[in-house]
Formats: sequence, structure tokens, C-alpha cells
Amino acid sequence: MTRRTLLVAPFASQSERPKVAVVMNVYFPNSHADVFVGRLLEGYRLNQESHRPRVQAVSFYVDQFPVNDMAREQAAEYAVTIYPDVAGALRRGTGKLAVDGVAIVGEHGDYPKNARGNFTYPRFRRFEEVTRVMREDGRVVPLFFDKYFAYDWEDARRIYERVLEMKIPLFSGSSLPLTWRRPALEFARGIELEEVLAVSFSDLEEHAYHAIEMLQAMVERRRGGEVGVASIRCVEGDEVWKLDWSKDLLQEALLRRVNPGYGKESRNPQAIQIRYKDGLRATILNLDGMTRDYLFAARERNGKTHSSCFYIQLYNHNHWSFMVRAFEDLVLTKKTPHPIERNLLTTGLLIFALESRLQGGKWLDTPQLGISY
Repeated sequence: MTRRTLLVAPFASQSERPKVAVVMNVYFPNSHADVFVGRLLEGYRLNQESHRPRVQAVSFYVDQFPVNDMAREQAAEYAVTIYPDVAGALRRGTGKLAVDGVAIVGEHGDYPKNARGNFTYPRFRRFEEVTRVMREDGRVVPLFFDKYFAYDWEDARRIYERVLEMKIPLFSGSSLPLTWRRPALEFARGIELEEVLAVSFSDLEEHAYHAIEMLQAMVERRRGGEVGVASIRCVEGDEVWKLDWSKDLLQEALLRRVNPGYGKESRNPQAIQIRYKDGLRATILNLDGMTRDYLFAARERNGKTHSSCFYIQLYNHNHWSFMVRAFEDLVLTKKTPHPIERNLLTTGLLIFALESRLQGGKWLDTPQLGISY
């Protein structure tokens, strides 16, 4: 029996596969809904192998329908019902929760930015609507939460607390911790790190979050585990090059670039600097124009350095296959794949970095981020 057969055989027919609902902002070409839901409906390629869906998407809630909407056509093609509200998508006309899992894809759509620069995507509102159905119907099912928890810290904290209270199996965050590493790089637990650096590109709010997740997935393996963040700041412009971070780590990271089309400079470089409570120093550089890859570099206390490209496929998006596979595993096993404290911390890092930028790049003390795990 092949590995592919093992993946497909337990739920070969539609009636046997667990049924899931997808709650999304909007579904248009190359949106998060497209690269996630399309694979959920039809299957996906991963490492040159094809995989048929192990769960069955049966219902959608869609908040917005732009002129390039894909939701209606995809729903018709795959016999998925679009419901006018979240509760309808979860109950499917039965009066009670009628799915085995839920995916909230809360990225993209026509939503304004707040003063900090956060898109005001209604992730917390959708979480409230989903968990209200679970509470009312007395049944908890696994939940996938795309990217960060919320654009407001108190809402993010409430999500975290409710997940613990209700014992919801949750998978959240970025695809970056799951994707290919070129070259392969995995830290042994207990590694003693002195300084780490991550590189991202494009919009700071949308894309630096991926670098934050990538970085956190690496540094949480250090000696003593995660102890939380003491302070953070975000600086823009030429001042970035004058800050206290190791320029040699950037050079090592840039050597790992894979995707073509790099420039030699970034017009508006941005740096998020993080000081962990145990003394670890971290810098996230958003260098649009110098890279289209997510890059990582680190120095151990003994002076040894490491670097890798956390590779994404820019156009066919097959790195999203890792996300779909992880969601399927979540529904099938009902096991949370990594500590959700990581997602609470990364949400906070983005929020407070943007707040620092709003306040002119000042250091912010962050007792809220004293999150250990």
C-alpha cells in the first residue's frame, strides 16, 4: 500500500469524509481563500505527489462578493451551499452544528486600515459567531484560523482564553513554519541563541507577520523554551541601517535567496526589533525590493551561524498545500499541532510593532507579551 493510498483510503467516498464549513471574507483569484479553499475542494500537489481531499467542504459563508468573485462558481461546481450567515453555514439547515470542522479564512477584502496600519479584518467577529454556535449546540469541533488572531490585542487575548476554556482543537498562523527550508534547518531543542534575524518583503502588516511566525517557530526551541518579550520597536527609512543589529547575519540570509528578481536596495526599509526577556535579540527586516523570499539567519552563543530560505512558490502557491494538509490532520486527529501561545505571541508582536511605528519608532515595553510556553 502506497503512502498516497494510506492518505486517501480511510475516507474514500464523500459520505465517509468529515464535513467542514469555510467562513471567509472574500474569494477571488490568488486570495487566501483561493489558494486554500481551491486545494480543499479539489486536492493538492505536495513534493511532486497528488493528494485527494481527506475532508469534504460542504458549506460556505462569504462576507463580500466583488466583481471577480470565485465563491459562487466554485460552490456550484463542487455542490457547496453558500449560506447568508455563519450560523447557517455551520448548521446547514438542521438546527444544530452539522460539520466536523471549521476554517476561518479572514484575509483580504474591502476593509479599512486602522491608525496603526492593521487591516480591520473581522476575524474576532467570525470567531465569536463560530464559537457561539458551538456553545449553543453543546459541541466543539476543530478550528483553523488563518494568520493572526485579531487586530486588537484584547480581542486576541479573548480568542486565546476562549480556545483554552472550550478546549477547541486549533490550528492557526502562517504557512512559513510549515514550508520548505532551503537548505534544511531545524534547531535541536535547547539550542543557545544569541541573535536572530528574519527578512520579509512587501506590505509590513500583511507580510512581516509571516516573518514573525517564521522567526518565532525557530526561537521557541531555544534553551529554556519561550519566556516572552520585554520590549519592541519598529523603525522605518535610512535609520534602519544605523540600528544595532548584526549586518553579517543579513548578508548570510541574502545568500539563501531563491526566487528571482532582486534589487540592490530597498526604498523604504523597515525594521522590527525585539528584546526577549531572557536577553535574546531579534530583528525582522522588511526589505521590499531586495528580496521576494522569506529568509532567516541566527547566531549561537558559541559563534556558529545558521541561515535558510523558507521557500514559497510565488505563483502556483503549492506551499499552501502544507496548510491544507495541516487542517485535514487537525480535523481527523482533533489534535492542536503546536502551542497556540505561539500564535498569541506573534499576534501581539505585530500589533505592538505597528503601534511603535505609529509612535515614531520608540521602544515599547510589552508586559502583555510575557508569554511563556
